Amino acid sequence: MPIPETAYPQPRIAAAGKTYIFPFNFVIPEQLLPTACTHPSDADHVHTAHVQLPSSMGDRELSILDDLAPEMSKIQYSINAKVVKYTEFPKKSTSLVGGSKKLQIIPMVAEAPPMSISEDDKGDYLLSKTKSLRKGMFSGKLGKITVLADQTAAIVLPPPGSSSVATTMATVKLQFEPRDINSQPPRLGGLVTKIKALSFYATKPSKSLSSRSSIAKTFEPARQVYQASIPLSSRCVEQVSWVKHLPHPDLSRRASTISSSSSEYSDNSQMSLKTPDRLYYTAEILVPVSLPSSKIWIPTFHSCIVSRIYSLDLTLSIHTPGAGVPASSVKICLPLQIAARGNRTAPVSLTAEEAAAELADANEYLRPRVIEIPREDLVENSFLRSSFTVPRPELPPSYEHTEEPRRQVDPSRC
Repeated sequence: MPIPETAYPQPRIAAAGKTYIFPFNFVIPEQLLPTACTHPSDADHVHTAHVQLPSSMGDRELSILDDLAPEMSKIQYSINAKVVKYTEFPKKSTSLVGGSKKLQIIPMVAEAPPMSISEDDKGDYLLSKTKSLRKGMFSGKLGKITVLADQTAAIVLPPPGSSSVATTMATVKLQFEPRDINSQPPRLGGLVTKIKALSFYATKPSKSLSSRSSIAKTFEPARQVYQASIPLSSRCVEQVSWVKHLPHPDLSRRASTISSSSSEYSDNSQMSLKTPDRLYYTAEILVPVSLPSSKIWIPTFHSCIVSRIYSLDLTLSIHTPGAGVPASSVKICLPLQIAARGNRTAPVSLTAEEAAAELADANEYLRPRVIEIPREDLVENSFLRSSFTVPRPELPPSYEHTEEPRRQVDPSRC
């Protein structure tokens, strides 16, 4: 936004001991310029993710609260201002004085679709797990229990100044298949919920979205991960009711031909609870998930060298009726996304002088221009840019290297 001419002292000589105020509007962009990510990537969605605006991260001076970032990664935003003196002969600019103010930015992040979990991601996430239970230390098997949960909706951070709480709901589904019809479902104990924040950092750009499995698969020593685990809740689920399901008659007649063997531990990130061919029990546990206010929560993001993702750990303890058998536990791990709402408040209206300055700039840009035939001494000697390169005003200083090279103009093509 241009500073109106009337805001400068007349003449342009600063008086000693006097304070000058130059108001301006600072607009936070929705994303970075495409030139911010120019390295090769494995897919188009990687480049799209890398040009999204990341949150402030790792700056201990902005807030006393912990944002779970390691010392090895830091993202800072600041507004820099300086007073520049221009001279005609020689033509150069000199910086007289400058200042900087840091900002803490949490951009708006929309909720993404549920994550597609592949075979390579099973080391990071586990949406279901089946475990065999025993009646006693030296007794036979009681049956097997399957614990499953779908991916939760994203936790959406409220805008600044809002009193709403960022929360979501997880649904844990249980299925118990007894070894014989006289076996009753086990007694449930407690359900412990934790959230894990994974911060990825690297010394070179990443070609894919950061994950532990991708680091292990490609063996990249230049990429590392820092993990922080925060306990959320621990609740007793002993009062959860089991629902009894009788076998279907058609399936009962075929029971002798269907194998019911299973491994003691198994998992499948894409499975759903199957209907067995015999008696079984089911139950559901609703688990509210809220973020504690003692931390600064950064929305999920992936940039070229720094990324932040989250996962939700659910650990269920199970008690069997036999004596001398310790409580069993089943743990599943779900991907968790943190999004953020934008600040939809109305922007500050421009003053009459600021509106007039913007209108004048627009009129100057749209002013008709006449292209004349160049003089004979300029034929094949003209350039689109002068030898004194001036950065384009719409490009931040870090993108000045992207300026296009000078090109000769062929007058026959004008």
